[in-house]
Amino acid sequence: MYDILRGPLILIYWITFFGVSLVLIIRFSYLYGLGRGKDPVLYDNWSWKWALRSIFRWLIPFGSQSMKDHPFVTIAYFSFHLTFFVMLVFLSSHILSKTSWWGVSDPIADILALFFIASVVFIVIRRLIAPEVRIITTLSDYFLLAIVTILFLTGYYMAYHPGIELGINYESILILHALSGELLIVLIPFTKLGHMILFFFTRAIIGVEFGVRRGVRTW
Repeated sequence: MYDILRGPLILIYWITFFGVSLVLIIRFSYLYGLGRGKDPVLYDNWSWKWALRSIFRWLIPFGSQSMKDHPFVTIAYFSFHLTFFVMLVFLSSHILSKTSWWGVSDPIADILALFFIASVVFIVIRRLIAPEVRIITTLSDYFLLAIVTILFLTGYYMAYHPGIELGINYESILILHALSGELLIVLIPFTKLGHMILFFFTRAIIGVEFGVRRGVRTW
């Protein structure tokens, strides 16, 4: 099963990801041209200064007023994204042995795991009890959270705690880890995971809209 995941399926999901992404880029280009005709004022007054300022402010913790107004939410969401990114890029098992890329140590990985788990619990509880969030939450949101959590926990177990007895053999956990990772990549163009790319476009447009046309900040 693992050989299939690393062989034919890995080719299929990359083709799917890049194929759909190409369609989305073409569609975005069409919408861009349509937008220039419908709202030429925005594009004629485009400012990279305001676009980049808006992106930068929303990439740093407490960079916006809404983040300052909701400190626990800010901490939870930044912890979720940062720990996932660090473990994805800097986990020793993800680094080629011939490279000099810095990797996180076992103690740091343990701490990051605790932060990640705590942030997931907070996010789920908030989606369940906060009315303004619950009303826009769908089953897809919980599904994506579950897949990301499975990917994180199975990878963490394989890298640092394979000696813990879970009643599941190591190969099954390895398959689950690979399958969840491939599933996430395929789902990026179809789900809210696309925000990892679209975020930069939307923040740039909003920054220019408010900064240049209205003379106010977006953070």
